[in-house]
Amino acid sequence: MLGSSVALVLALGACDSPALRGSDGGARDAIATFDARGNDAAPGDGGRALDAYLDPTIDAYLDPSLDAFVVPGDDAFVALPDAFVPPGIDAFVLPPDAFVPPPDAFVPPPPTGFETLFSHRSATNDRDTTIEDRVVQLIDMAVPGSRIRVAIYTFTRGAPSAALVRAAMRGVDVRIVLDGGADATVGSEVATLRTGLGAGNVHLCDAPGTSCIGTGIMHHKTFLFSELSDGSRNVVMQSSHNLTTTQLTMHNNAVIVRGDAALFAAYEHTWNDLWADVENADYYRIDDGDLATRLYSYPRGTGGDTSVSILDNVTCDGTARIRVAMAFFTNARSAVADALAARAREGCDVRVVAGDAEIPLGTTVASTLTGAGVRLTRYPERTNGWSLHSKYIVIDARYSGSATHRRLVFTGSHNWTGPSLTDNDETQLRIEDDAVFDAYMADWAHIQASASLP
Repeated sequence: MLGSSVALVLALGACDSPALRGSDGGARDAIATFDARGNDAAPGDGGRALDAYLDPTIDAYLDPSLDAFVVPGDDAFVALPDAFVPPGIDAFVLPPDAFVPPPDAFVPPPPTGFETLFSHRSATNDRDTTIEDRVVQLIDMAVPGSRIRVAIYTFTRGAPSAALVRAAMRGVDVRIVLDGGADATVGSEVATLRTGLGAGNVHLCDAPGTSCIGTGIMHHKTFLFSELSDGSRNVVMQSSHNLTTTQLTMHNNAVIVRGDAALFAAYEHTWNDLWADVENADYYRIDDGDLATRLYSYPRGTGGDTSVSILDNVTCDGTARIRVAMAFFTNARSAVADALAARAREGCDVRVVAGDAEIPLGTTVASTLTGAGVRLTRYPERTNGWSLHSKYIVIDARYSGSATHRRLVFTGSHNWTGPSLTDNDETQLRIEDDAVFDAYMADWAHIQASASLP
């Protein structure tokens, strides 16, 4: 253990002499130590700190109510993690030349980076609660005095509702924005949330339509946590997953971003605008984060198609890849189909899995894709309930003039329908990260394989 940071605790016995309680129940007069050569040595010999450690045969434990000092370097006493401190004793004995770092030296840097989650269809077609379970875990990790902000289209699940109420009861500032029609959904948790959080902390959009900013629906699937018990701050969870039971038998995805202050601020800005509930038909905003992230906030009411621009930024070569998993792809977004077809003709390997259930795949979209050689897989709703609800694009190609390939994921609540672009409150998140890219590529392969299952 020499040369590493170690815990130092030395308790004073009843006669102010060093004492430890051994496994035989008796008090020992001194800590058993050895010097660097393995010879017996007395601690603090001549006021000098020794390279020493506790005799590992001592069976003891620390009083967890006491704080331990950490002393770096070779000259340190090392207490076993279960060293015993007699009740009522609160003194620590340090070697005369010991250095005690300031308290903030002990705090590790907060977690940063990405976590991905997916709903996977099993061989038995069971429900998959992976994403919902993680939502509940994150809510339960919110520390008193922190903020939770949620914007979700529909909410009928009891577990996350109860978790939000628990968080509020322990002093977390919890507020939630819901689509204006959320209280009319069968099994809605709106009444429970209003009772548990306070009616003033649950807002149903009442701009035109059932949105808060646009004129369509409030379609976000956003969870924001200002601080969690694991040290994480500025935590964003972007999902395609509504909090309903039917979502548990749909392919969905979520990504958690920790420690990206700029991205968190951008999401919270958008959330605050939802909360204000002021119509803005051309709300469209683009905000860059700190961790190679970018947020697109909709509606985009006056011209242009973000997804077309994304695809037009791709330069194709013999190894460029584009993968799409899109729940709803209608003829209103045939310009996106044209952009995909153009990339296929230019040599990109373009493959699309599109939902063909609640909102059927556009016939013009389908013919445009297949006519250009795009590998199109339809995902119809099965009798057992499994269907596609994810909405993402994965790109491995030269992008926006780059000399080399970039690996990008675009995910969120944004479907390829007309209202998703021009009317709805939506979010789309871009992430440039190899591990996130690999995870989404693997999920795309799983969705494609699942689409052909009965």
